[in-house]
Amino acid sequence: MGPLALLILTQSMISWGVFAPPVVAMQALPDIGLNPIWIGGQPSIVFIAAMIIGVLASSWVAKINPMRATQIFVFCTAVGVILISTGHIVSFIVGSALIGAALGPATPASSHILARVTPEKLQPLVFSIRQSSVPLGGVLAGVITPLLMEQWGWQISLMTIAIPCLASIAIVEIWVKSYNVHAVSQDKHSITFIEPIKLVLSIPSLKWLTLGMMPLVIAQYSLTTFIVIYLQKDINLSVITAGWVLGIAQAAGAGGRILFGLLAVKFAHPLIVLICLSALASISSILTSLQTEYWALGIIFLIGAVFGASAAGWNGVFLAETARQSPSGTVSKVTGGLTFFIFGALVIGPAGFALLIEQTSFAFSYALIGLTLILSIYSFFRCYKEIKS
Repeated sequence: MGPLALLILTQSMISWGVFAPPVVAMQALPDIGLNPIWIGGQPSIVFIAAMIIGVLASSWVAKINPMRATQIFVFCTAVGVILISTGHIVSFIVGSALIGAALGPATPASSHILARVTPEKLQPLVFSIRQSSVPLGGVLAGVITPLLMEQWGWQISLMTIAIPCLASIAIVEIWVKSYNVHAVSQDKHSITFIEPIKLVLSIPSLKWLTLGMMPLVIAQYSLTTFIVIYLQKDINLSVITAGWVLGIAQAAGAGGRILFGLLAVKFAHPLIVLICLSALASISSILTSLQTEYWALGIIFLIGAVFGASAAGWNGVFLAETARQSPSGTVSKVTGGLTFFIFGALVIGPAGFALLIEQTSFAFSYALIGLTLILSIYSFFRCYKEIKS
């Protein structure tokens, strides 16, 4: 099995663990003693861990077999969902942190492999195909997790995720030794937190690229974290139907990543593609804010699909452009530095979104997300001008 297939398999397992807790929030958090709206705090725990470990491990994954590192990350996800499923607040926090520790360095590990085996011209498409596994995990969370919860309860629905995680580790084990060649043993640098961040900030085009990415990150996870609760509370949909909207949005996100990656390879500069999908995400977020219980279900599904395709479609094109702009031999380190800003936005985003909802409404909050995406359009345009000058 090739590296792309293995990385899609492992990342989809990690993403399932990331996206499942918000799906069961309405049922799980009251059992733990929390208001369901504060599911926004759970991603913050995940992303704080991802932000710290993603930067610290960016050099480490290049020194060892990066596919072996990926197995470790999937195992952390399996342990994390089991801990969350116990229903105890301390286990909930520790389990969320373990999932974050898996999520953060998974992208630097995959970028390290794919940048070495993929021709530069094809990188936007290949990176996008790999990143399609993130919303694929969301599809599993949005479709399978609610069905399991309806049948056996939220705790079993989370615990069950550990089974395919362990199965994927066993599958990767068949080929893992062949990836020893990608270990960079000559890299003598010790693990450092600040060096990858300084490297990103030292390159002007990467600074604009990073600034443009942050509103997209917040938009993506405001959709995936809160849409199920929003559709249940404000639009009066059932958890199954709301979960299907999330599943469709995530599936569209997976397809959107591949579509936008293909556009960046065949028809337009990657930064122009990022500008266009930022505009599409802005419009979709504003339309989401306007929904009521009287809207046709088909329209709600359609908006969810467009929102998912655009707000979650940026990752592969963005990571390929990051790899292209990185100095030689620093792809893993630069990607690790970017994870600090990606997950930093995610730490602030879901928790801030939850607070904004509590003080205003879901509708106002999604409208505001749509307006902040104008910053992405401007920043990607400035990045484009920077590399052309």
